[in-house]
Amino acid sequence: MLEISIERISTRGDRVQDAPLSQLGGDGIFVKEIERALHEGRIDLAVHSLKDLPTAQPDGLYLVTAGPREDVRDVFVFQHSPLFPVPARDDLSGTHAVAPLRVGTCSLRRTAQVQALYPDAQILSLRGNVDTRLRKLDAGEYDCIVLASAGLHRLGLQEQLADRLAYLPVDSMMPAPGQGALALETRDEPEMRELVAPLTDSVVQATTSAERMFMRRLGAGCYLPVAAYGEVLDETLRLRGLVISLDGRQQVRVEQHMHWTPATSIEHAEKLGIALAEEALSKGADAIIQSLNRIMTQEQQHV
Repeated sequence: MLEISIERISTRGDRVQDAPLSQLGGDGIFVKEIERALHEGRIDLAVHSLKDLPTAQPDGLYLVTAGPREDVRDVFVFQHSPLFPVPARDDLSGTHAVAPLRVGTCSLRRTAQVQALYPDAQILSLRGNVDTRLRKLDAGEYDCIVLASAGLHRLGLQEQLADRLAYLPVDSMMPAPGQGALALETRDEPEMRELVAPLTDSVVQATTSAERMFMRRLGAGCYLPVAAYGEVLDETLRLRGLVISLDGRQQVRVEQHMHWTPATSIEHAEKLGIALAEEALSKGADAIIQSLNRIMTQEQQHV
């Protein structure tokens, strides 16, 4: 019989709420304390939002992606009711004029894409868990906020907020690599591998591995405005990627496909991510990322 107990671990990303994530040191701020507990044997299994994990796995630890994957889209949550139109699918022809509304988010990826769609929107920093963010919205600090729909769905809040939500199509707001997926992390031991093996979802593992390898090959951390989305349809793995400047004015969008079946190795999906990143770099993504890294370095020096 398997005995399970829950241990709650507070990470630096949870504790420090008065600074943007990009100023806190980048990758790993939501996982380092948890991975230390794994190494020390204080816990045996960690559950993460995959999008928060660095793309390089620490020595001695093992990661599997559990399924199914939740809705990958981002969503606008308005204080009262939707105040501006959400772009229709594939509507990337230009920007959309709105009043200078206050939009809350702590994500540079979301910031950049909102600025591209709505140049007159005022982006305000927003930290905290979902309940905290909704409370700040209801208090009038923002006109709307941007959240991952996966979080709302897992908390069962989508029906309660239905008349205040506007879901953003992936074509208009590309998600973070791994968004909507849960990752299980254990020590790299045979008994732990055997324990979590039945929870692995081959489709989710393949698509998110391709997305994360795209980001890793670009040399971009999970808090830079880099986005990717993979999906499997009719034995075809389609991978889309985006690198965008903070003001939304410079964008590199790329897409590639490969044949995929459940027998296809994860390495092939990862190679697709690498190939897509190489294409993005050849089209100017490197200059955007270098500029973003310089901005982040300057910000971190002032923390």
